[in-house]
Amino acid sequence: MGPVVRQAEVTDAAAIASSHVRSWQAGYADVISDEFLQSLGSELPRRILHWQTRILGAEAESRFVLVGELEGELAGWLSGGPCADAGRDEPPLGEVYGCYVDPAHWRQGVGSALMAAGIEQLTRAGYPAAVLWVLADNPRARAFYERHGWLPDGARKPFEVGGGRYPEVRYRRLLT
Repeated sequence: MGPVVRQAEVTDAAAIASSHVRSWQAGYADVISDEFLQSLGSELPRRILHWQTRILGAEAESRFVLVGELEGELAGWLSGGPCADAGRDEPPLGEVYGCYVDPAHWRQGVGSALMAAGIEQLTRAGYPAAVLWVLADNPRARAFYERHGWLPDGARKPFEVGGGRYPEVRYRRLLT
């Protein structure tokens, strides 16, 4: 049976937070400092609270949080909504804020199912296009996004975390 995608519920917050930590630790192992990545586990209670708040406030803020399950187990998540950094002179853009799959479930179709559902949500919300940010030094994620029709649009910014600065690139995709 393939992945099942559904709207996140507040009871998913602990599983989302744990999956988020594991996916960062595996996915950014050669990019972000090992010390910082290992410290993420100690932040789990704060991350659970963060996700509870994000899920509870999603609809009121025109955002969404989706989860992907395999055989009833949460295997990944995707969040999105209005673009946080859209310019005033362009039409409103949607944004995928994050898409992460637990490393135990990589290459099992969860990310693709989540991305398809996220694009559908943004399209239904009426956005003509959407953006997402990805670390420049993350070839696995960049290849995934490019397979799903996202292309770099030339925008760059630094991402600061754990005392380091890492370049991010913005990807864009037409939705309509």
